[in-house]
Amino acid sequence: MNIVKYIIWLVAFLMGVIAAYVVPEETMSAGVKFFFVGAWGSVLGFVFYTVCRRQIESIENEFNEALNKPQPKVPQFVSVRGMDDVREREPEKKNPLPPGAISAAEALKQPMPASIKKLDAAAVKIGFPLEAWNAFKVGVLRNRPFTEVIEAMQKLMPELFPEASGVLYMYGGVQTELSQIFRFGPNVISDETVLPAECASFNTGDIVVTDYNSPEVSNGCTHLHHRAKGLAICAPIEGLEEHFGILTIQTDKLPEFETKEYWQAKVSIVSAAFGLYVANQDLSMRFEQHSIRDVLTGLFNRRYMEESLAREITAANRHRSPIGIVMLFPDALPAIQESQGRHAVEQLFWELGQRLPSYIRGEDIPCRYSDDVFCVIMPGADLNITRSRAERIRNEISQLQIAYGDGILATTLSMGVAVMPTHASDAGSLIYTAEASLQAAIQAGGNRVVIGDAGVK
Repeated sequence: MNIVKYIIWLVAFLMGVIAAYVVPEETMSAGVKFFFVGAWGSVLGFVFYTVCRRQIESIENEFNEALNKPQPKVPQFVSVRGMDDVREREPEKKNPLPPGAISAAEALKQPMPASIKKLDAAAVKIGFPLEAWNAFKVGVLRNRPFTEVIEAMQKLMPELFPEASGVLYMYGGVQTELSQIFRFGPNVISDETVLPAECASFNTGDIVVTDYNSPEVSNGCTHLHHRAKGLAICAPIEGLEEHFGILTIQTDKLPEFETKEYWQAKVSIVSAAFGLYVANQDLSMRFEQHSIRDVLTGLFNRRYMEESLAREITAANRHRSPIGIVMLFPDALPAIQESQGRHAVEQLFWELGQRLPSYIRGEDIPCRYSDDVFCVIMPGADLNITRSRAERIRNEISQLQIAYGDGILATTLSMGVAVMPTHASDAGSLIYTAEASLQAAIQAGGNRVVIGDAGVK
């Protein structure tokens, strides 16, 4: 209703404005027109306010009258006790139970059957081993060291799979066989090393459940020849599309009230979590290796070489022991580059990277110093030892014949030797002396070892 009144007021105000606009200025000046419009709006506004105010007062009066109006009496309800009295006065309605049935009140008074008590006790026994699982889970999620996670897994498995036996297999140094990491349970179910093809889970890439109690089973995983009975579950340890091992569980009989599907789910959870952990560990190891190793040769890169040399020199100064360094350059490199191309050069570098570690000690540090120069740091080696090892490397490489396509890759080595403290007192001067000796060997025709003194001169 107020919106209608507002529209009426707005139309009336606009009519007054239009009237003032159409009146010529000779009859009414501009100042008088503005005064008229203001006065006209004020009068209309007062009228609109007065009408609305009266309507609001009318609504308030109606509301107050309704509020002060006496309320009807609420009927009183009969209390529970009163209802009981009413029920006693009502005629009793009989509702007979079926033959052999008892009422709910009588059923609650009877003792609990033994089967229900047994089921309740079994439900408590099935409980998940949270403490052992949390220790394993924390190790996996926080990417703890491998030995720590394996130790937690060893404690978890017997609690997670009671009365069962199992083995965790993983690849060792080669990808052709799986080695036992640990076993648990009362029985030996498989050998310490198995072939991947002996487990069906390796071929399918999924969990394999073999129920030897079923007559439909003709054969299971062949590596379970020690105890091919009961129920066996094999799960692949995989992550990031790589296969790392196999988890095998075997039990003669499942615990009461536990099912085959429940055990399969538990195996799936453990194998999936451990597989992702191993994949993450493998990825971290590869990243670390790539950060300190040359991609082509597999030897340590120059950054690691400089860090190692600084560390070894500090130890040499503390123990007053010598340290040798050898620089190597393949003499045939320019000719191979020109005649057979860069791929042949890379093949030569790869072969040198694979063979160089076998000609030195385990504590020596072989590195790729630059694009065409190799370097070997020899902690604790004096001048005679460093020179003899350099000569051995030169002799071995000079006899190397590498098949490449229809031809053969072969090279000799130019080598520069420097020893601290004989030729230098710090890392910078030691490297400089070795490089100068290497250049002297190259300029002298190659296939030789040049000692630091001769190289510097």
